[in-house]
Amino acid sequence: MAQDTAEAGTEATIKKLSDNACECTREISTFQVKDSIISQINSCISAEIMKDQMTKLLGNLQKAEEDSAETKSDTVKERTIKIYAKQNFEEIQAYMLKNCPSVKTLMSAYDVKGKKSMSTNKKALEYYQEGQDYSAREQYDLAIVSYNKAVKKDPDFAFAWDNLGISYRKRGNFKEAIKCYEKSLEIDPNGAVPLQSMAVAYGLMNDFKKSAEVYDRFIKLHPEDPEGYFGSGRASYLAGDYSKGVDNMFKAYKIYLETESPYVNDAQQVLASFYTDLKEKGKFEIFEEAAKNNGINIQ
Repeated sequence: MAQDTAEAGTEATIKKLSDNACECTREISTFQVKDSIISQINSCISAEIMKDQMTKLLGNLQKAEEDSAETKSDTVKERTIKIYAKQNFEEIQAYMLKNCPSVKTLMSAYDVKGKKSMSTNKKALEYYQEGQDYSAREQYDLAIVSYNKAVKKDPDFAFAWDNLGISYRKRGNFKEAIKCYEKSLEIDPNGAVPLQSMAVAYGLMNDFKKSAEVYDRFIKLHPEDPEGYFGSGRASYLAGDYSKGVDNMFKAYKIYLETESPYVNDAQQVLASFYTDLKEKGKFEIFEEAAKNNGINIQ
């Protein structure tokens, strides 16, 4: 019973701190590199953890002083204050990834602005904002209409093409989505969002070979971004290239771990599934070799 109460208390604390940190993340701009976004999300979490612990510690100290005064005791003297900045950190991180709308947006929309990312056409920008409002409410049919109006006003509006593609993808029209991503890449060949989104679309069409190829293009342009390795790892494995799949998933895992990304647990789960599958297939040496090549000891 006591254990159940403690667990319930921990869950309530995680939810409270996550909700508070979620408010903090609303101020983070999407137009910056991924590492910076993750760092700022993590700072919001750490700040809430420390604030919560300090509040509790000060409350306990005050109570102890009051109790001492009531009993006329002189037992309250110097006390050591310890703050554990990482307490429940991973749990809060995982909770926010699933439940905080601003974190979901930040982790999925992180393309860096190029010269033609945004438009200078006032009407195109109005339609674009209208489309974003519809997208936020998951009204993708209406968003498609607005984004189409935006790109008609300014055909070189890369972010509008990206969001139009995402809206088509959300409606299950993967082929039309891919056309939009290709148009965006014609405008800005280095765009991270259209490349990653195109790879996702091919995956949803079960064309894992093509999906892996697009993720490989992403890796060449953004070698420090773990999303490319994660996507390529999964798609390559599903396409039957087990060696490449496991190797890239280990690479994603290592970068997620180094950057304290909330996606590290996802990489761990996928690697666990590869581990089990390759053992059942009698090809476990592939997993061992990939681990060794990435400097990971699985003994």
